Amino acid sequence: MNKETPVHLPRAAAASPFHQQWRWHGGLTAAYASEAGSGHARNEDCCSHVPSAERPGFCGVADGVGGGAHGEIASRVLLTHCAQAPKETYCDPARLIDWLTQADAQVRAAIARRTDQAGAATLAAAWFPSQSTAYLLNVGDCRAYQLKPRKQRYAIHQLTVDQTYASFAQQPPTNGRPDDPARMVGAGAVGVPPVVKAQIRERELLLLCSDGVHKFVSDDQIADVVSGGLSHGNSLETICNALVQAAKKNGSHDDASALLVLSRPWFTPRWFYGCALAAVLLLWFLSAHGEGPPEKTVSPVAQIQSVGERTARNGPDWTGMWQ
Repeated sequence: MNKETPVHLPRAAAASPFHQQWRWHGGLTAAYASEAGSGHARNEDCCSHVPSAERPGFCGVADGVGGGAHGEIASRVLLTHCAQAPKETYCDPARLIDWLTQADAQVRAAIARRTDQAGAATLAAAWFPSQSTAYLLNVGDCRAYQLKPRKQRYAIHQLTVDQTYASFAQQPPTNGRPDDPARMVGAGAVGVPPVVKAQIRERELLLLCSDGVHKFVSDDQIADVVSGGLSHGNSLETICNALVQAAKKNGSHDDASALLVLSRPWFTPRWFYGCALAAVLLLWFLSAHGEGPPEKTVSPVAQIQSVGERTARNGPDWTGMWQ
């Protein structure tokens, strides 16, 4: 298998970012889950984070349309092309749109080498010119959401707008439905997709998903699944899989894919406690070995408890996910 080809095959579960608090660095991390629909012989969705889950510069979810292997080819070729965008295009909406438009011919050519039948794909994609900024676009009915931490749970906001026949007030083709995608890559119907700029602060997330997820999992349920998963210290991949399984449980028979990108905090409570412990021990050692006895000697344990109490008072109510 070509290592540059994005895949949707099951992978070994990545360690939870909340169980890796010993790391000094923060920044973005990503994971995904994807599963074939009950009526499909193969999964026509495709997910990608490039160059890696720990350093995502591009993330995307593509939903193949066309049946057989045609949809699978379309989604794979589309994400491969998007991931190869030059870095100077990441923060230039006009150049991103131009780069995406070029994928239309590549998808058609790739399918033509296999069959004379048609195939295409819808898309939700994000490029990250920095650790705190994303440029997103979608084609068709794949979606992008942003989730921000609040006191009780994460708040969710849809960043993209579905490009369906209904949204364009167009008549769907024969046997089509108003909520079917009116824009696709590979069918000469890319149009001019809108580009959305999003700022990603620490502990915030982006969610990219196919319609096999968002048509069956409400925004509130998505927020509940993500909030619950993070509060229990689950990995991003486990949370993505929970979203896919929620869609299946709610009646989805379509291919279902979810990809999460998390902005990890650079300084975590464990890092803070480590530094506080070192500082307190140093001060205690200096005072204990000074020329004169201090007016009041407080044990290191008592000082650490005092620091912990102040941190607990000033921290959020649901800090379990960051401990």
